[in-house]
Amino acid sequence: MGTLTKPNVGTERITVRPATAGDLQHIKHHFGVLDTIGDPFCDVTKIQNVRLDWMIVAEVDRKYAGFLYWHSGENPFFATEITKFAHIREIQVLDRFQRRGVGKELIRHALSKLRVLGIHDVFLSTTESNAVARHLYESFGFSPFRTQIQYSLRH
Repeated sequence: MGTLTKPNVGTERITVRPATAGDLQHIKHHFGVLDTIGDPFCDVTKIQNVRLDWMIVAEVDRKYAGFLYWHSGENPFFATEITKFAHIREIQVLDRFQRRGVGKELIRHALSKLRVLGIHDVFLSTTESNAVARHLYESFGFSPFRTQIQYSLRH
């Protein structure tokens, strides 16, 4: 899939395109709280190692607005009946571009690209309290698959 440009509300144009190595500098500079050890987007020293063919970038009027990153694989441990799948690992939209359809366009573009690659089983996750993300994901037909319990031991 190539570049997709879509008019947004008003005169803004959202463009979704394949990522390039030059995009990684934008990602490193807008990161918030880093919360998942091992995730390449939670350790800025590992961002250089991501597969660019698994990443797309959104721009609004030619300004970097965010990205979406997935990985693909076969036979996930959590759904062994599935042979080929993708897991959307990260969707990030800069604060100033939120609520303008950027996340929606990133997901729409990614799902289209994954279908072309023959991947129809797609997973993603968010916190139970993130109502905005949950609404967005459910608008695309995603439904809750499983719940993860996090434990804490304090002495």
